[in-house]
Amino acid sequence: MKRELTIIGIIPQYPKHSQQNIYAKIKMPPVGILSVLSQINHHPRLKEVYAIDENNYNGPQDFTGQPDHSFLQAKQPAQLALFYGGMSNSIPRLYAVAAQYKDYGAITIAGGSHVDALPQEALRSGVDIVVHGEGEETILELLTVLISDSGVLLNRTGLTQVKGISFLDETGAYVFTGKRQPINDLNELVDPDLTLIKFLKNRWSYIPLNRGRGCNWNCEFCVVNKRYGKYKCTSADTTLRQLIKYTDLGYNKFFFTDDNFAQNPADAIALCRKIGDYKRQFLKKLNLIVQVRSEVAENDELIEAMRYAGVSMLAIGYESPINEELLAMRKGVTAEKLIARSKKLSDYFYLHGMFIFGYPLNKNTPRSSFYTIKQRAEFYKEFFKKSGIDTIQVLNAVPLPGSELRARLESEGRLLPLSLVGWDKYDGLFLCYDPRPDGLDAFDLQNMPTLIMKKMYLGGFIRRNLNYGNWLNWAYIATIGFPIQIVEFYVRRFMRNLLERLRARKQMRNVWTLHAVFTVPLANAWGDVKKIWRNLFVKTYAGAIVNRWFKIYRESDFNSKLQRIFTDNKIAK
Repeated sequence: MKRELTIIGIIPQYPKHSQQNIYAKIKMPPVGILSVLSQINHHPRLKEVYAIDENNYNGPQDFTGQPDHSFLQAKQPAQLALFYGGMSNSIPRLYAVAAQYKDYGAITIAGGSHVDALPQEALRSGVDIVVHGEGEETILELLTVLISDSGVLLNRTGLTQVKGISFLDETGAYVFTGKRQPINDLNELVDPDLTLIKFLKNRWSYIPLNRGRGCNWNCEFCVVNKRYGKYKCTSADTTLRQLIKYTDLGYNKFFFTDDNFAQNPADAIALCRKIGDYKRQFLKKLNLIVQVRSEVAENDELIEAMRYAGVSMLAIGYESPINEELLAMRKGVTAEKLIARSKKLSDYFYLHGMFIFGYPLNKNTPRSSFYTIKQRAEFYKEFFKKSGIDTIQVLNAVPLPGSELRARLESEGRLLPLSLVGWDKYDGLFLCYDPRPDGLDAFDLQNMPTLIMKKMYLGGFIRRNLNYGNWLNWAYIATIGFPIQIVEFYVRRFMRNLLERLRARKQMRNVWTLHAVFTVPLANAWGDVKKIWRNLFVKTYAGAIVNRWFKIYRESDFNSKLQRIFTDNKIAK
């Protein structure tokens, strides 16, 4: 059978303002669409399957500087175009490009949490087929229906037999084919192939490894549990195989995209031990980042295994330092526990904290509505001091499509109209709902999250101006700072280690070795000093990003939109 067809996968570009955050600066593609494309890469009718990431693109461009899809289509016509629709802020771009490919005569297919939740919006905006939930098995069935001896045809009659999709019939009526059963064994899938992406501008900063999907928690603001259900993951051998593939390509930095790497502690420990063994056997230097909940601090065996594997940073969704907000989110933890756990984890890992400022309250939440924005900011200030967090990301609440938070705010009439606050603003940097029922001023709430980050990374007004770019800190480190720091941290570590050894002696353990008493504290002290240097570099870099975002915001019309919405009473209290 002749290989004659081409499929392109497209990761839409984020808006300019969304590119001014730490995560956007890290070049790393979403795994989902690449996993789907990898399942059909060797289909007998396909001549080529490839993808482009518009956020890391160095191919042909149009006069606006965007990827030139007309050129790509003229050079190698794609009969099917697949789109990543998981990020609401890139949805306007997705719809614009999907409409282009539909005009080219291609069949357009989109999947991801946004289009999954709002399929009819997508189907009336240039998308022919929306895939709900997991797409790896669905895409194989779709190709069977869409590809015929004569080419590719939007066979609507055949589509009704494919579970887990939606489309518009010949009359324009919406058709949903029913919920699809979840994939039982992720190990049976073809490994995601990142080399399918063409026209890369930069090498990936981190290689994403999607070990598992789903979540056993049920936070109000999140859509993962709703979309995938309970957590499931690949075997340790499958994940290790994927990691080895990219180490062989010269990569040594990996980001596990699981929302909670430690969801199944036993599996996580087994994987970490295998990675650690691989590192030592083949002399590989690996740097791993994982996303976890703070509960990981309660599992010493897992902490030891993660360190053995080379996990350097934990990205933790603290969400809030205010107990009433944690309760409203259904986070299942208290601020006091978050602080205690963070103190422990900060001894072993860099901690990146992710927060939602001014979380919209529900009717059952006590007291928090009495906290002003300044009072809430004070909670954050104290939390940062006590917890040992190294870096932070503080955003406004985002009422994501498909989340219970969005459904609640919509039922309360608190969502801001999309005509004024479009999907491109759904990145946490912009206010998307009415905060006045919580006793909060919209303008203050819009600005405070970024001001908190600015103060964390750049300091107060005097420090920002006298110590611009942290030059005083760098000068101190380059001169007398290093010997002072190494002595200070060594004394601390030595005394702490000595006390631990004394306690262990009572348990009749032989711990009085030169290595244990002197070498270990020195190595730990060196790690403490490196942590200060690393954090200073990150703060300097992050501070520059925050400043650039403020510049973009001042040049935008969002403040005037808020004024039209609230001051001009477009939305009544």
